[in-house]
Amino acid sequence: MADAAQWELTKQRIAFTDKMFRDFIDGLEPELWFRMPQEGVTHIAWQVGHITIANYGLGMLRIRGKRAEDAGLIPESYSANFGRGSVPSQDQTIYPSQERLIEIYKRANDQLLEELETYTLEQLDEPSLPDHPLFKTKFETLVFLPYHMMMHLGQMGLLRRLSGKPPLR
Repeated sequence: MADAAQWELTKQRIAFTDKMFRDFIDGLEPELWFRMPQEGVTHIAWQVGHITIANYGLGMLRIRGKRAEDAGLIPESYSANFGRGSVPSQDQTIYPSQERLIEIYKRANDQLLEELETYTLEQLDEPSLPDHPLFKTKFETLVFLPYHMMMHLGQMGLLRRLSGKPPLR
């Protein structure tokens, strides 16, 4: 049974998701509502790399800042290839192999899961590093992380279905 704090968190997550959804549909141009995806928009490799660097940024950098040991987590090329504003390319030579993408994702996310256990409530009440228009505190940053991940997982699912594969569930 959820206690009062868990319930409040659940309501906050629902409200946050609702705001993001409303902001998305309010800003969507009418001609995009029924536009069907075409080849060349994105690919799963980009999605995996993007989630890797985003989870690192949202779950670690914005919470505790950059550390020297972070150099072993995320290659330098990730920001340019997969960061915010990057454009997926069909040129496979600019990306790590599928195996390497998986390895880097797992290593970075394993570190994230370890660090989540060390964050204190006082720390999570502090402002996000740096300021962000969607979330003010470190806790709000972490609340956003799974929503962002699920959005990209949905894109990956669509890419999978477009290739003729049946739904996973």
